Amino acid sequence: MESHKAFTLIEILLYTAIIGVIVVSFVTFSISISDSKNKAYVATEVQENARMALKVISQKIRAADDVDIGASVFGSDPGVLSLSMADASRNPTIIELDSDNGSLQITEGVNNPVQITTNRVNVTNLVFTNVTPSNVSRESIHIQITVAYNNASGDIEYTYSQSLQTAVSLRQ
Repeated sequence: MESHKAFTLIEILLYTAIIGVIVVSFVTFSISISDSKNKAYVATEVQENARMALKVISQKIRAADDVDIGASVFGSDPGVLSLSMADASRNPTIIELDSDNGSLQITEGVNNPVQITTNRVNVTNLVFTNVTPSNVSRESIHIQITVAYNNASGDIEYTYSQSLQTAVSLRQ
């Protein structure tokens, strides 16, 4: 007698279900890894831009001879800081938030503005406050900045912002 070896319908359904579970698990895991990678990229982009902005602003303030209080208009437009520089070609140096595209920019002298932050982020808050005590000749500026990822898609995984603050004194 010949014996025919074949799969029964139950065995085929069972194998198909097992393979289906494995494939769905693999796809779900892959999507999860991709989402985590995107979240890490967004956070890194925001953090790098915020740190770079604070670093550049701090360097410009330390290199300045004086803070031009009249041009900075503390209180009425806290997102603008005007610095008097020793180098006439860089005088005045103006640090401001470009409200059109949410970027932070520096204008040195008569040169065109230079963007400090990338187009991937928006500076949502920039405040300069003169915190110099009345009995001190060296001016100190408190800086508050908030940088958010430019989330055009509206996806929650691309939503991230970071606020940083510091105080910097002029070197005189």
